[in-house]
Amino acid sequence: MAVRILFKNAMLRSGISLRLNSLIYKRDSSYRSSPIAQDPSCYAKYEVSSSPEEWKFVERLLPLTSIPLPSDRKDLPSGWKPQTATFGKYPYFVHRTRNHMLPVYLKVSMRGTRRITQINNVDGNIWILEEAIKKYLTRVYGDKKIIATKVHEVCGHLCIHGDHVSRVNEWLLKKGL
Repeated sequence: MAVRILFKNAMLRSGISLRLNSLIYKRDSSYRSSPIAQDPSCYAKYEVSSSPEEWKFVERLLPLTSIPLPSDRKDLPSGWKPQTATFGKYPYFVHRTRNHMLPVYLKVSMRGTRRITQINNVDGNIWILEEAIKKYLTRVYGDKKIIATKVHEVCGHLCIHGDHVSRVNEWLLKKGL
């Protein structure tokens, strides 16, 4: 477009003015300059079918409206395990996500220098959960690491300083949460 504007008032060496006005204001890739869509029959041939035999192939392609229930198998190749603990077994409870996964995440900030493990969907006494996880992590790491935590009681979040996602997942699965 900039090249076309430069040549708008250019003169040829012979003195004949260069007429590019039709090209200057032409926009090649704009929504407004694109042709108006016509009836779909101009573009492709199609027919509407309500046959159940043909509709089953279309239903396979549509996304599921709800997430299916997980299988009852205990040892899956992915390592996923169903939640076995019920609400009330412990004074705290960690709900799974809607995809039946553990709500334990690693938050990386400060250009990768700050790593925080965050546990979401905590119900019940979150302070007892914090003490239990601190006790477990100090048993695992010993005196090598200081386990610093932050509890957000209203939102049901528990943050642990450092990358402890695999250890927390292992502990939650062992508890059945």
